[in-house]
Amino acid sequence: MSNKWLTLAALGLALVVNPYVACSESSESDFTYSEADMKAALLGSWQGTAELDGVTTPFSLSLEQGSHKTKVRSVSAPHVQPQCGGRSFVKPAAACVAETTMPLVGVLSSENPALNGPVDGYFVAYRTLEAVELHLALEGVVLFGTIKDQALSEGSIESAPQTGSFSLSRP
Repeated sequence: MSNKWLTLAALGLALVVNPYVACSESSESDFTYSEADMKAALLGSWQGTAELDGVTTPFSLSLEQGSHKTKVRSVSAPHVQPQCGGRSFVKPAAACVAETTMPLVGVLSSENPALNGPVDGYFVAYRTLEAVELHLALEGVVLFGTIKDQALSEGSIESAPQTGSFSLSRP
């Protein structure tokens, strides 16, 4: 009997000392969808309307799967690396989040020049495809929101001089 308590105490102590013990790599069985399901549900053609500065503009959006190396618009200098380093002997605690990220490339077409051109970004889906986060960037403009039931109703548009909202649905 005391052997069981000793084992439980050791596991509890291990969890307190290292929270990563409770978080292991999530397996494919944790997700309710496959890559093909995600592509079918999210890639392809979308229709939407955007409101910027009180003006409503219709637009169309075509999305394809990109790669993690895809950069449509910009080339930037490498990040500055400090010549001195630092280290810590304490691991930060981390929470386990099962998510799937799909990089995107596409084209946004509208009469408004601020919403016209190539886009890149990503989808983030969790254990189901019930609510998928969309993040897109278009030269100076960022669009983000959550797709639910093949539609996005309360998306946000952020750009330097103005902000707005948008909605999306399948044609």
